[in-house]
Amino acid sequence: MSNFNWKKNILPHLIVIAVFLLVALIYCSPALEGKVLQQHDVMGWKGMAQNSFNYKETHGHFPLWSNGMFSGMPAYQIAVEGNNPLPLHYIGNALSLFLPKPANYFFLASICFYILCLAFRTRPFVGMLGGLAYAYATYNPIIISVGHDTKMHALALLPAFLASVKLLFDKKYFTGGALTGLFTALLIGANHLQITYYGLIILGFMTIGYLIRWIKQKEFKHIIITFSIAIIAGLTGVLYNAVTLFTTYEYAKESIRGGSALADEKSNFTKTGLSTDYALSYSMGIAEPMVMMFPKMFGGSSSQMEVDVEKSKAVEALQNMPQEVAQQLQQFVNFYWGGIDGVGTSGPPYTGAVVCFLALVGLAVLDGRHKWWILGTIVFTLLLSWGKYFEGFNIFMLEHLPFYNKFRAPSMILVVPTLLLCLLAVLSVEKIVSIKYDADFFKKYKQGLMISGGLVVLALLVYFSSSFSSDGDARLLSQIQSIPDPQQKAALEQPVKNFVAGLRDDRQGLMMSTILRSLFFMAAAAAVIWAIVKNKLNAVYGIIAITVLAFIDVITVDTKYLNKENYLDAEDVDAYFHPSAADNEILKDTGFYRVFDLTQGVGNAFNGNSLSSYFHHNIGGYHPAKLSIYQDLIENQLYNFPNAMPTINMLNTKYMINADPSGKKMAYPNPEALGNAWFVKGVKWVETPRAAMDALTYFSPSDTAVIDKTFKSAVGNFSFDSAASIRLIKNDNDVVTYQYEAPAPQLAVFSEIYYKHGWKAYIDNKEADYVKANYVLRAMVVPAGKHDIRFEFKPASFYTGNTISLVATAVIWLALIAAAIVWYRQNNRREKNTA
Repeated sequence: MSNFNWKKNILPHLIVIAVFLLVALIYCSPALEGKVLQQHDVMGWKGMAQNSFNYKETHGHFPLWSNGMFSGMPAYQIAVEGNNPLPLHYIGNALSLFLPKPANYFFLASICFYILCLAFRTRPFVGMLGGLAYAYATYNPIIISVGHDTKMHALALLPAFLASVKLLFDKKYFTGGALTGLFTALLIGANHLQITYYGLIILGFMTIGYLIRWIKQKEFKHIIITFSIAIIAGLTGVLYNAVTLFTTYEYAKESIRGGSALADEKSNFTKTGLSTDYALSYSMGIAEPMVMMFPKMFGGSSSQMEVDVEKSKAVEALQNMPQEVAQQLQQFVNFYWGGIDGVGTSGPPYTGAVVCFLALVGLAVLDGRHKWWILGTIVFTLLLSWGKYFEGFNIFMLEHLPFYNKFRAPSMILVVPTLLLCLLAVLSVEKIVSIKYDADFFKKYKQGLMISGGLVVLALLVYFSSSFSSDGDARLLSQIQSIPDPQQKAALEQPVKNFVAGLRDDRQGLMMSTILRSLFFMAAAAAVIWAIVKNKLNAVYGIIAITVLAFIDVITVDTKYLNKENYLDAEDVDAYFHPSAADNEILKDTGFYRVFDLTQGVGNAFNGNSLSSYFHHNIGGYHPAKLSIYQDLIENQLYNFPNAMPTINMLNTKYMINADPSGKKMAYPNPEALGNAWFVKGVKWVETPRAAMDALTYFSPSDTAVIDKTFKSAVGNFSFDSAASIRLIKNDNDVVTYQYEAPAPQLAVFSEIYYKHGWKAYIDNKEADYVKANYVLRAMVVPAGKHDIRFEFKPASFYTGNTISLVATAVIWLALIAAAIVWYRQNNRREKNTA
């Protein structure tokens, strides 16, 4: 390669990579000191996964079934690994330079978006602008701070996936095909399918944009080649994740995402999936997506102090009222008042005023090659983000857009406009610094300024027409009005009204200040562009100026939500999982049993408390996709505690954990727990799932099994004998063994969760039938005599998926090697021809 110019071909990229690395390390400097992020969701996951890690310590691999929570569930929904000798995540780790968390995520997002910019043929320093803008868009540090690591990992990889397909569309068949397979595999492997789904939405619009142009140009051969390679490469990337996808697809049908047999109009689920209300929870208000351009327009976070304490009218109102009243009202200090008011938000998905301004200018100065499909995608996803506030459209989408009803939180889809606004901004800057300025360009640029000004005017209209009130304010005032004691009501009414008025004043001030702030950054960016087009500023310096401006714009907001205060010493994080005296007392029992942790209330026992799952086999815990039958049991029985003892006893709940009056954790034995297995006297046959659930309210699980009539032929005849006995030999997650002795056939009930996809039963190594009993448990008729029973979990989805994954891995590696060889030969040939 005689014409190879190191300074031209390599140095700019090295400079960009160095900038990405330096910024990530500075922003995440506590991680370099050995400190660890305090992430609520990650702490919860550690509790969820500890049972699997304990198993791995002794067996060398993760189990497929977890005993840690919800009385047992598939472990591959928590922690899983296939038998792959050369997994592709080595490449993903290399792309992030093996940096500590969270620097690895920011660097990876920067690099992947930079790859996307290069695929769109921007110069390196323009790509640097895009990489920093995308990686540090405020949504990213926010989700990192709370522990949404898989989401951030998927978002970081998404631009590279789109770049790979873009190369394929541009007739880079070998390179594009190989990279499409690679980044499809890595994106799905990040294990956040909702982000992958959003990526496919972007790809769908991009494909339509290209397809229209190809058809106009009659490039039918290119269409056939491109689609063929894309389908093969994409399918190979999908099959690389066959273990995860096959098991998840199988599990999803049995989880709450697949619906509930007991669904009614009050449920969060239908018979086949999420209910409309549940799927559309976390919807953005109609004007709320403007926070991508004006960060505090709707108050920012619902959990942080967004206003200086000295300047806050709400705090001033608290200080001017009796201390005991102020203490009660402190929990209502909430500056967020947007569409997610009922549950709150950790912060705004701020893309950046500079980035949004550049994107809006791009709508005017760019040709139609890319801007129309980008604009179409942005508009479509904004409509989806409105959720319940644009109900007709979104219900239609839930019913007709494939698989869309399996996801919730419409607000999350704003990650799509964020990515595309960054891309549009990059294309806009590239256009500005690479064309000859004439009257036509200045006309278009003025149109861009008018579009940007129009959005500022719209923000001001929202400001002047807003009440700055939240649903929480209304609930608080309603509580005061409902106080029966007239004197107490009179004493509280005016202070609360002053407090609520103060909140509104604070929110109003936040909105105006954020509009002025964004207007300042937009004006500064416009001034830099003006200097470039008037030849008063060199293009390279102009790009650097815009990049610095855009980065300052977002990073000053980012540090509000992810800063040094989010880090702890590793020892302090580990201390969270230190067992209490009650835990240690229970751990003295070396048998197999379950616990019920009530220290945070019955509701949190099944929706957030994973600490007990870290130490014990828990009937509660947290998982976003619990088994549907277990969720039914929770809602219809366990939530009724203490009026749920039959259900608690049949789950072998030997201990309960609760707090004494002083708040100290205490362990309380439950002598009525039925153990691991028992023989029952008879069966109550039921016709429907609802009848089965209702029968659990008033029944004696030690005497009776509740079984659906569809299992009648599998149960057969039995005769209870009090002399019969059954005991657990070992519960080893994936293999559970029992031994029993009975003078006549018996009906045994096991305190293990029924899951038909993979569990097989054997009596003396001969496969036997088992049925679902008591809505969630297993039962089987066993013959007379002394025999061994073995339940073994071997889901075909896992083992078949593992084999397919190995084949797909080999194909992708071979494709990457072949693409590298072809690329080298083509470049070598090009250099020789040039010489």
